[in-house]
Amino acid sequence: MKLWCGFIGLIMALLSPSLLAQTIQHQTYFAGTDYTLDVYRIQGEKPGKTLLIIGGIQGDEPGGYLAADRYVEIGLRRGQLIIVPRANLKAIILGQRGPDGDMNRQFYDQPQSGPMAPVVRKIQSLMAEADMLLNLHEGWGYHRPTYVDAQRNPSRYGQSLIVDAEQYTCADGTQLALGKIGRRILQQVNHQIVDPAYHLHYFNTRTEQPDTPHNAMRKTATYYALRQHCLPAFGVEASKNLPDLASKVRVHLQVINAFMRHLAILPQLPSDLPATPDWVMARVSVAGVEHWLRDGDQLPVPSGASVMVEQVQGNYPRGYTADILQHGGVQDQGRQIRLRQDTTLVLRRDQKRVGSVQLVVTQRPQLKPPYFVVEKNGQPLLIAHNQTLQLARTDRLTIRTSLGQDEPVAKINFKGWVPPGVYNRGDDRNYPITGRDRLQKKYSVQGRGRLYPVVAQNAQGRTIARFYIRHL
Repeated sequence: MKLWCGFIGLIMALLSPSLLAQTIQHQTYFAGTDYTLDVYRIQGEKPGKTLLIIGGIQGDEPGGYLAADRYVEIGLRRGQLIIVPRANLKAIILGQRGPDGDMNRQFYDQPQSGPMAPVVRKIQSLMAEADMLLNLHEGWGYHRPTYVDAQRNPSRYGQSLIVDAEQYTCADGTQLALGKIGRRILQQVNHQIVDPAYHLHYFNTRTEQPDTPHNAMRKTATYYALRQHCLPAFGVEASKNLPDLASKVRVHLQVINAFMRHLAILPQLPSDLPATPDWVMARVSVAGVEHWLRDGDQLPVPSGASVMVEQVQGNYPRGYTADILQHGGVQDQGRQIRLRQDTTLVLRRDQKRVGSVQLVVTQRPQLKPPYFVVEKNGQPLLIAHNQTLQLARTDRLTIRTSLGQDEPVAKINFKGWVPPGVYNRGDDRNYPITGRDRLQKKYSVQGRGRLYPVVAQNAQGRTIARFYIRHL
């Protein structure tokens, strides 16, 4: 009951007029791959500067991507945010810096090849839309300008604000006063941190200088932004040695908020940490038939059938992935996968495993009556009572019969569909149906034109079984 109440609450929240009124644009790139990329644009009520925030470019730094994620649903009175909360999704799922290499060492002037290259190119293109860039990280120890001890010295990155130059001169002669901006930000942030041991320090890597000890920084997102876009860019490093995850997230929030004030971007501030994942559901289609599954469920799958995880959702709206073990990659949502052996569908939010479903391969579908017999694109299917079948514009469907009822079926009526050129008697068995056929929206669920009931009726016209067609 708690799960379903949470589900209903989420749907009501998503339909809330206050949320719908916000100007939030969400775009997903490279869907169905391990490097799926979500980009969010938050537009304020009034125009202003644009801040680009990148989190999770290295997957073992959760403070950064969880902090960036807190701004996805923020309201703005002025200005704009472009947010890439999870730049390196595969690395985040695996909890590694970069299983295919360090993404923050891939920002070359010339296009590169490799699994991360499309994501890097997309981030590079986003830089052209921004007035400033923040790249959120976590580093070991505590950066200090002079040596204190093994954890507090100039070679440590944690608790620092990194610039590539004190002042950078762009190709057109524009001067970017990175040091001046950075010190002003640090003064504001450190004023909010009570313990001086956790203060952030200024860190100039002198990336463009021939004698820099930080040559690898020349391949980073911040240095690329400076050179190619004349974009003031800063690396934000919370310490991996801070007491807990909430402390790391809080450091990033304080720095982001200070930069937003610097750019006169006026926000409604988010909370420190997202809700703890306490429920999750997955929408999985098997040969075009939808199933809503919960943690611990078992789903029979006919041998060789095509399985696709269409959606994963929980009590928090982002960060969920689906992994069909021994198939595909670490992120299988949106992939068509054919199963011939039992396996497990693992549901995660970032690195945390939040649920699993057993996928059991069978020679015949194991459905409890009543159920419907249909043909979709020439393939026989059994659809259980109350299940949903997807119908795309290119699909062809024939409804054959309904079995397992306690009384005879007199008619099967696809509500909203009429056989073309035939007098409609309300019985749509054995007629060819295509996804391009005209449907009458008023018969759809809630009149929205997406979900249409197909009902089996007895001789008196009473519905004794039903399934749904989702019209794509």
